[in-house]
Amino acid sequence: MKKVTLFISEGSQSSDKVKAFLDKNDVTYELKNVTKNKAYLKELQEMKVFGTPTLFIDGKKIEGNQENKILYELGLASNSSDDMFSFENVFRY
Repeated sequence: MKKVTLFISEGSQSSDKVKAFLDKNDVTYELKNVTKNKAYLKELQEMKVFGTPTLFIDGKKIEGNQENKILYELGLASNSSDDMFSFENVFRY
């Protein structure tokens, strides 16, 4: 099982969305609320991260609400993007 840690802030819609997304996908994670616990804020800043939500999956950092990337890093998707657009496809033709 992968180690998942989620840093969130109170009143952040993005934080709430990532937390709900993890819950919906039955992901077990450690929740660190930087608003309620300043030690978590310091921990995050020591890693040179200054925004929430920030998710760590086995040490790999994912900032913001990037659902496809989260699924990919958890091994629940075969690629990190379901978007039809990519620069690689644009420049191929």
